[in-house]
Amino acid sequence: MLSAIEADAPSEATRSRAALLVWFWIIAALGPVAASTAWIWYGFAQEEAQSEQGKAISAGTTMAGFAEVLGGVPLVIAHLVGLVVLAVLGWRALRGWGLALALAAVVVASLVGVGAAQLLYGGELFELGIGHESVSS
Repeated sequence: MLSAIEADAPSEATRSRAALLVWFWIIAALGPVAASTAWIWYGFAQEEAQSEQGKAISAGTTMAGFAEVLGGVPLVIAHLVGLVVLAVLGWRALRGWGLALALAAVVVASLVGVGAAQLLYGGELFELGIGHESVSS
């Protein structure tokens, strides 16, 4: 027979779900920082390709693909890693709702990241790259 204290104690499964939720929200809270870093790095790669394109053409080559490899690939990887980690934690803790929360957390983090990068690059994040003239002075 269980004592009153043992009967009221949360089960191991309940404690495990609570721990998973705590980790889910800790990682989700770090998402905007990670996404901002990834988007700013993407902007840096685009800006670098744009600024070095003239030298590359003079040398008989081009900077085409530089920004996509150095900035775009890490950006995609960062989003996929965040989504997979949050999806696993969310699924184990909340099943379907956990997956929806994981997707929402990654989208929100990415939007925050785009906003941070746009602020840093003066609203020209998507105007950077070898196909665009520099608008800033």
